[in-house]
Formats: sequence, C-alpha cells, structure tokens
Amino acid sequence: MHSGYELIWIAAERTPDHPALVDDVTDRRFTFRELIAEIDVIAAGLAENGIGAGSRVATVLPTTWEHCLFVLALMRLNAVPAMLNFRLKPEEMAALCQACGIQAAAILPDDALAEALAEVLPTGAPIWSVGSAAGRARPFEECRANAADLARYTKPAEDDIAFLYFTSGTTGLPKAVVLNQLTSEHRILWLSTQGGLRHGTHNRALGCMPLSHAIGFYGVFLVTLAFNGTFHIVSEFNPVKIVDMVEREKLTYAFCVPTMFQAMVAAPNYAPEKFASMELTLYGGITIDPDLLEHIDQEWGGTIRHIYGTTETMCSLYNPDPVGQHATLRPGYYCRTRVVRIDGDGPDDIVAPGEEGELIIDATVDTIFTEYLGRPDATAEKLRGEWYYSGDVFLQEDNGDITLVGRVDDMIRSGGESIHPEEVEAVLEEYPELTEASIVGIPDTVWGQLVTACLLRGDGDSATIAADIDAYCQESSLARFKRPKAYYFVDELPRNAANKVLRRELRDSASEARSSGSPDFVIPG
Repeated sequence: MHSGYELIWIAAERTPDHPALVDDVTDRRFTFRELIAEIDVIAAGLAENGIGAGSRVATVLPTTWEHCLFVLALMRLNAVPAMLNFRLKPEEMAALCQACGIQAAAILPDDALAEALAEVLPTGAPIWSVGSAAGRARPFEECRANAADLARYTKPAEDDIAFLYFTSGTTGLPKAVVLNQLTSEHRILWLSTQGGLRHGTHNRALGCMPLSHAIGFYGVFLVTLAFNGTFHIVSEFNPVKIVDMVEREKLTYAFCVPTMFQAMVAAPNYAPEKFASMELTLYGGITIDPDLLEHIDQEWGGTIRHIYGTTETMCSLYNPDPVGQHATLRPGYYCRTRVVRIDGDGPDDIVAPGEEGELIIDATVDTIFTEYLGRPDATAEKLRGEWYYSGDVFLQEDNGDITLVGRVDDMIRSGGESIHPEEVEAVLEEYPELTEASIVGIPDTVWGQLVTACLLRGDGDSATIAADIDAYCQESSLARFKRPKAYYFVDELPRNAANKVLRRELRDSASEARSSGSPDFVIPG
C-alpha cells in the first residue's frame, strides 16, 4: 500500500522539475520539487499547532491554491482531512464538525462561520481563514513554519482513517463517509483501467470539480499528481474563463458532472477548436443529455467515457463508448456487481434479463468505504454482508450490460405500475420553453400515488400551460400510465448542497398545495 502522500512524493522523485500545480488566480506555478517543499513548510506549521497523525481537520474551501496545499500538508502528517462542502450553511458545518470530533479547520473569510466553528471545536482549536481575517480565525499565512523541524514521514497503517467525505443526504445532516489509507491507491488506479487515463507528464487536468467531491479529489486532483501530470486549479466555475483556459493551456483531461460541460459549450466564447487538445473526457454524478453527449463527442478531441460510482464505492461501472447508450454501463476493474430484486431475498435473488432491480456492489474490494462515522444504523442499511446496496435501479440487458433507470426511493407506484421519475423528466425536457422539471408521486386514494410534474412558474396561465404539456406527453413516446396526471408550479426547485433536487420537499409541498386547493396545483382536463 502507498498512502496518497507517498504517491505524490514518489511522483516528485520521478519528475522533480515538471509543473505540478497551476493557480488560475495568480498564475503561480509549482514544480513537483517546489510542491513537496511547500507541503513541508505548511505541515511544519500545522504540527506546531498540535496537528498530527489522526487529527481530524475540516477543510471548508473551494478548489483554491491554498486548499490544495492545505490538504496535501494534512496528508503529509497523516492527519484526517474532513472535506466539507463550502456551500453548506454555517450551522450545518458546525453541527458536522461537532459530530465528527473535528479539531481544527480552514475556511473562507466568514465571520459567522468562524464564530460557529469556534463554539463547537475544542477550546483554542486553530481555525485558519484563507484570503483575509475572519472573526476568531487566523490568517492562513500563519500556518507555516521551518520545514527542518518537521519529523520524517511515517507510513500509516492500512486501516488508519485517511479522509472523511460527506454524502448529500436529503434529510438531516450529511453522513460522514470513512475512507481508510488502503483505499487511496486503489481509488486512482481504476482511472487507467476504466477511464483510459495514461500515466505521464502529458496530462494537463482541468480542476473544475471541488475537492470535497470524490470525483474532484480522487478522479482529478490526486490521480493527476500521482501520474506526474499538471493540475490546473479552477477556483471558481466560470465557463467563459474555463473555455479560454482549456485553449491557452492545451488541457488534455477533464472529469466533470454533465451540467459543467453543458455550461462550457453554451459559453459565448466557445468554439470546438478550443477543445481540440482534450484527449480524455469523463462524466459522472448524474445522467447526461444525449444531445450534449453527442455534441461533445463530435466536437472535442479524444475520447469521452461514462463513469458510475458513489462516494462510498468510487468507480463501480463504466462505459467506454456511451454515445447512443448514455445510461448503459458495465462492471470494470475492482468491480463485482449484481442487479437484485428490490425487497427480494438477498444478494442471490438476481433479476433476469429484461427485468429491473437494485444494483449491489462487492464490498470486499479495496476501494470501499469503512463506515458512516457514528452511524451504525446507516452503515448497516448500506453494507449487508459482503455487499453495498446502492439504492439505484438498473435494467438488466440481454448482453450483460445494465441501464440506469432511477432510484429505489424515488420510484413512483401508480395504479400498480412502477414509474421512474427520470424517465418522465427526460420527455418533459424535450418540451419547448420548459427549463426545469422534477417528477414526484404524491399520495392519492385512487392511484396510490399521483404522478406530479413540478415545474418552474411561467408568465402564462398555469392551467393552460399544464394542458399544453399534457397534450404533448400524450403525443410523445411516454406510456400513458407514466405521464403526469397533475402539475405543480413553483418559483424554484429546492436543492441540497450538491445541487440535487429535494424530491421529498417537493412531494410534501405539492400534497399541501393540492389539499389546500392552491391554483399552483393543476390537474388537466
């Protein structure tokens, strides 16, 4: 086993003078030699403040120059970075830090957050602010010291905690996903076997995804450095600047969620030739618009691939040629999967070709998480024996591939039929002038659940808009029993910190609107 820090240190031994890190704000550039030296300086400062092996330290930052260095310095000390989404509210961050036993933190300049963390962290616990002062937080520049005073690196045990990541739960606080030291090396190797990323200094990566996301950290940041590539920081997602960066730096590798790619191709300065240097484009996290997929495949250089995984499992499925089958996947290296009957008789109750079921993933491989910190109930729900239950519903194809169709907990049961919201949403997204839609099922005495389309409120009459969309659905390829029977108009769709729609909130508010006779709830005809 090599720890994450060891992988980067070894890379620095191979190519000490090759560019490792590039800052998009200041254009600062570190070679691998300079990067290792700066990591030691910051690690020495952290050690002087009591941070050492096993210390849990929250990072509440976007993907900035300082965040990259801070995380690497924590890895140098075998401390435990707790990678929090900086878009969470101060009270949520404070509650997570308290629940996880956090002992220090690095944040953006935010007086309210600094105060909230100071109230829950141990007395006198260091809080560093990146950019400027913030209440009780110290300037980030103060966490530096003489590298000569830093102790030699000590190899950690395989089962030592390496990182805490956080799921984007729809209710309550996110769960802390425990990843041990063994997982780091395995969580980047699959990018060669499934992703097609070649080792070497030719790699110039687009650092769009936040480090608090498994894609951003393992799938782009850590693998780029471990593979002797150059990581180009994107501290703020600005599609116009990103298009220029790709062209200027001749970037070769990107791994993002599809919404980011959509924003890039829609940027006013976009031109296909600006992405000619792109050798490998990976997408994951959510399904992609088939038209966008085909667009990128035709206009960008290199190869595009679909990757499926979770924070808990990393990569479990992939498709090396997704055009025309954007939701179809297959197991890859490190992966053993099954599609089993929902609420069936366990991992051996496997569905037949043409049937749908829940994807379960081998939990004995070295990429898998250990537990949800302090949540044995949630751990037991997901880890059952040797299997991780994903909660995702797949269709078993005749050729052994599987196609993603929805979520177990989002499935709508209406009139005895199972309806996946994503399938209905895909049809609605083709309707002209409709920007966003989310499908939910609300309680109904006749149907069991009433298929309800939640739409952004427009300028016209809601009843007329609902009737027009209903007529469109009836003429579409969507089976009649799957089409929405009701429409609920809202000012915005509620989302969590990971930008996923909170269907449960929509279900509750739509049910209330129906019960109260609100004009925002429309049943056509």
